[in-house]
Order: sequence, then structure tokens, then C-alpha cells
Amino acid sequence: MNDTRLNIYLNDHLALMVGEIDVAARCASSNRGTPLGDFLHRLEVEVEAQKSIVSNLIRRVGGTESSVKKGAMWLAEKLGRFKLNDSLLSYSDLSRVIELEALAAAAQERVALWDTMNAVVTSDERFAGITFSFFLDQSQQHLNEICTRRRYAATQAFS
Repeated sequence: MNDTRLNIYLNDHLALMVGEIDVAARCASSNRGTPLGDFLHRLEVEVEAQKSIVSNLIRRVGGTESSVKKGAMWLAEKLGRFKLNDSLLSYSDLSRVIELEALAAAAQERVALWDTMNAVVTSDERFAGITFSFFLDQSQQHLNEICTRRRYAATQAFS
């Protein structure tokens, strides 16, 4: 197994999770006290747990977390907040749609991550005890629920 490439791959996904967690937290805060807000808070917690697993995987391949990649994703998420979505000073229905689309893309990336890990490291003893299929299923469930909620948000935003 090429540990250098695996380290790069895992760090890319770790950085994506940093951005995903920030978007989920912001969207949850903007939708506090609603079923969507409750789901997004749970999503934030579960993605944080998956992020911890990825950090552990990086250590198992002898790598280190890339603070540059994580920092770049953090900055990109912050800069993304300056995009006007129909309202200069408040959260809009369009903001909700855009954020849910970003979360759907991030969830799809996690589905790919766990599917890839499940396929390529099953015989590597360093990864014994990690049930990649659990995280794959969890990420697929996240994606399905995000897409359902995104479709509903879009009907509200564009009606």
C-alpha cells in the first residue's frame, strides 16, 4: 500500500470534513428549534466523530494532519459566508438551499471516502477493528436526509 498517497487522500478528506462541520454548525444555528436544526446538530456531531476516525487513520499510516489543508478549508468556508443570498443582513431561504447543497456535496465525498477505504485497506492489519461499512452507511444516510431536506428547502425558496 502506498502510505504517502493514502496520507494525502485522508488529509484531503479531513479538510473537507472541517468545512462540512463549520457549514453544518452555521446552518444548525440559523435553523435552531426546528427539525432541520436538530438534524444538522446531529450531523455536526456525527461528522466530528468521523473526522476523529480519519485523524486516527492518518496516524496509523505514519502521516500527520495537514494544518495548511485544514486552514485553507476553514478560510474557504468563512469567505463563503460573504456571498449574498437574497438578503444582506439576515438568513434567507436561498441561504438554506445553498448550505444544504454544500452539505450534500460534502456527504457525497464522505460516502466515497468510506467506500474507498472499505475497498483498499481490508487486508491491512493497521486498520483492524475499524468498520468502514458503518461509516459508509452513516454517510449515505446523511446524504439521503440532506437531499430530502434540500428539496423541501428549494420548494420553499423558489415558491
